[in-house]
Amino acid sequence: FRAHPPAMADEFGTLDDGTELAFALGDYSDSDDGAAGPEVATGERQEEAVGKALELLGSVPEHNHSERGLSTERMAAEIQAMGIEPPRAEHRVETYEVDDISDIGRFRAELLAGEGRPCVIRGIPRAEGWPAAEKWRDDGGKQFCELYGDVPVQVTEMAAGHGFGKPFRVELPIRSYVEYSTTNQVDWPFYSWERKWDGARRSILEDFTAPKAFADDLYDTTEETREFLPLSCHLFVLIGGRRTGSNVHQDPKWSSAWNTVLCGSKRWVLFPPSIPPEVIGALGDYRSGGPPLYWWLDTYRKLREDPSNPLGMVDVVQRPHDTIFIPSGWWHAVLNIPGELEGRPGVTVCCTRNAFLPESLPRVLPLMRVNFPAFADLFVSELRSRRPDLARFLPAEQESKAAEDVPDQIGCDPTWMLHRRRCAGLSLAECRRRYISQGHPLIITGLQGVWASKESLGCAPEWLKEHFGEKRLAAYTNFGANRAAQAADSSDLVRLADAMDRVQQGEEGLYVYDVSLPLQMPALLEHVFLPRYFAHDYLQQTMRKHCFSKSWPTFFLGAQGSHSSLHVDQWRGHFWMMLLKGSKHWTIFHPEDVHLLSPLVREGSFHPKFPSLEDVQESEGYQRARRLEVVLQAGEVLFVPGGAPHFVKNLTDTMAIAGNFVDESNLQAVLEDLKSMVEAGSGGEALKEFYTAMDEVEFEEGLSMHEEVLRADQLVVRYGDFVGGRAAHWPAEPPLF
Repeated sequence: FRAHPPAMADEFGTLDDGTELAFALGDYSDSDDGAAGPEVATGERQEEAVGKALELLGSVPEHNHSERGLSTERMAAEIQAMGIEPPRAEHRVETYEVDDISDIGRFRAELLAGEGRPCVIRGIPRAEGWPAAEKWRDDGGKQFCELYGDVPVQVTEMAAGHGFGKPFRVELPIRSYVEYSTTNQVDWPFYSWERKWDGARRSILEDFTAPKAFADDLYDTTEETREFLPLSCHLFVLIGGRRTGSNVHQDPKWSSAWNTVLCGSKRWVLFPPSIPPEVIGALGDYRSGGPPLYWWLDTYRKLREDPSNPLGMVDVVQRPHDTIFIPSGWWHAVLNIPGELEGRPGVTVCCTRNAFLPESLPRVLPLMRVNFPAFADLFVSELRSRRPDLARFLPAEQESKAAEDVPDQIGCDPTWMLHRRRCAGLSLAECRRRYISQGHPLIITGLQGVWASKESLGCAPEWLKEHFGEKRLAAYTNFGANRAAQAADSSDLVRLADAMDRVQQGEEGLYVYDVSLPLQMPALLEHVFLPRYFAHDYLQQTMRKHCFSKSWPTFFLGAQGSHSSLHVDQWRGHFWMMLLKGSKHWTIFHPEDVHLLSPLVREGSFHPKFPSLEDVQESEGYQRARRLEVVLQAGEVLFVPGGAPHFVKNLTDTMAIAGNFVDESNLQAVLEDLKSMVEAGSGGEALKEFYTAMDEVEFEEGLSMHEEVLRADQLVVRYGDFVGGRAAHWPAEPPLF
């Protein structure tokens, strides 16, 4: 049980290795990160740490009640009898001896045909030479404790005391956990699920390997595919006493699983993937629904009494050295049935791992394409190139579709045209001279493969939802077709995951826009890279911080049909947008034609308001105004010059990253607007400080004006290099990547 000296913690209760502390003593370590791994504490130090951990465990109400008295002698006997009662004939699982399996591929193909079939294989630990076959004896956990009793394992995770960040681990030495398991009298005892294999725990992992029949895990193909289902979450040693187990659940990411018990027994019940969860009492993940035994006593016993078995239920008593296989998507629940430990109930000890087996590809790939399309494309591509032996399981490789016929030039008026350029032929210098400095709109293509980290799958929506879904953002709800031009914004504060669901469900007018990533989702900036074409931003080169130092980049999420109002960006700042998903219809007007669009500047305001686009279209000025109509497609980057009125409609569900910027081409216009606003008393002290910060610097023009055409990966920058202007100060020759 690791303890850290107080000097290692900062004022926020965070250690220098990322560990979050809730109390002064003990190791409440971060669930994912860590430095050197756990030490094995001894003596008084261990006693004190164990006491504090038990105090924490005792503070969780749902795990510290005996509402149904499940630990009484009568109930204990009833539960034990239920746990070891032989399954009914119609519920029995297919069972094999390990020596019966000669052709692993054929064996798996039969098991995973259709929805798949669970099975039990006997004798794997000894047949495959696991040290655990001798070291993890079926003696209630006695020898396991003798070998590993001082090794700390996770008993639960809790929210950090300050209410922010990742949950922290509560650990106990195995010996102390076994003592807790054999003496507590609650209905829902804690169950140890260790998944972090560092330090002293590593020796436990050396006692077993994946069974040969289930060793071909396709998620191991590359680092990126492994990241989709990290082993830090899905390789466990489980230690559980009486009344521990799991509620009905499915394993994640379409993985199958194997579980080998060596000490004690387990009762399993499984249902095919097609069974509706409400029919079998599944309420969420393996912890949802309260004490697992309540489900076993109330639901399982009713289900097993139906001799017709309409649900396809499979009922299993798993004995020591049995390995159970759970096919992808199968619902399952588990009840631990420990043996005796020196005259009292002991613990069960098992090892388990999730895996994506090749034979599950035909059933799973269509589901994966619907729910995780970006990952599915990556997965198939990697398997096709690295695993030619799996060609029979993969969809036929389609000939690449010819790109949609998109024009390289839009507009007939030479003073107001938009060009579409590939980054492979566009230098930084040409972009600045020909487009940004001249105020000509531009679309850049070819950056979509490098503008986000590999593990984010190009910042795919499904990845974003999984990793940032709990973030709460303002979602505007009245940006649809019926919005009046001067209507006030209406918004809800919602989880990003909920907003994404509502967009997918077609909620009209839903728009999440201009969410500052540095201020509201800074962790996303580790995965999203910015176009170098606009990284010379003067807003990042001031000597002092100002109110817009961390405003951009921003995040946009829009439902099909949602739209902006007709508007001009503040103080004539330039604008860029990377479209991650979907398509947007842009209407962009020439900055000199603002007066033709019936602008209204209210008294005390310096920002023009416009009628609705429909009303503007009926005016005489609209016909005379120079405008461009263009559809921005996923994978493209748009530049809109400062001062250009524009209107945007989401033709499909969309997701984008965007930003405003200032350089030598619009600096004077920006300063003029800011000065007028400050002199009129608009914007308060913050705007005055912003104007001073921009006005006091003699910016160096022409930074990063490289004539050389760079590779795509050189044309994006990390936010850490963008902020503070570092990305603008390249030497005469670009650095090699």
